Amino acid sequence: MKRITIWVIVMFTAAVCAVTLSANAAQEKASGVKVTDLPGITTPDKTPHACVDCHVNVPERKADYRLPSILAKWKNGADPDIFAKAKAAAPAGAVLTGKHPDVSWIKVIPNDCLTCHKRDSQKAPPFAKLLHAIHLVGGQENHFLANGRGTCTSCHKLDQKTGAWHIGSGEAK
Repeated sequence: MKRITIWVIVMFTAAVCAVTLSANAAQEKASGVKVTDLPGITTPDKTPHACVDCHVNVPERKADYRLPSILAKWKNGADPDIFAKAKAAAPAGAVLTGKHPDVSWIKVIPNDCLTCHKRDSQKAPPFAKLLHAIHLVGGQENHFLANGRGTCTSCHKLDQKTGAWHIGSGEAK
C-alpha cells in the first residue's frame, strides 16, 4: 500500500511538472518572455510598485488605465467580465451590486485597497482571490498574460536580503 501511495504521488508530481512545462513553453512562445525571466530576481524589475506601474494613463491611445480612474467609472457599473470574476471571488453571502463604492480617498495602491479587500473580508472579495482571478485567468485573451507581464514577480516582490515576500505598492498616479 505504501509503494502505491508513493507511486501515485510521484506520478501526480510528474504530471503537474509536465503540464507546467508545457504551459510555460506556450507562454514563452506567445509572449516572447522566457519563463526564467523573473522580474526583480533574474532580470530588472520594471514594475517595483506593481499595480501603479502597469495601470497608467496612455494619452496617445486615449486610454486611462489608472485604477482611480477605472474605479471612478465603476461607481456607475463595473465591467461585466470583471464583475463576474469579483462575484466568483466573493465570500459566500456577500452581496455585490456591480458598482464599486467611492474610493476617492485611496492614495497608496494596493495597500489602501486592503482596507475593504482583507483576506477575511465578508463584504468584498478578498484581494488575493480577486486579483488572481482577474490577472491569471483566460490565457492569451487576458491582457496581463498576453503582454508578457504574467509573472508572479510582477506583483509579488522578494526582499533578496531577508527572503521575505511583499506586494509592491505605490502612490496612485
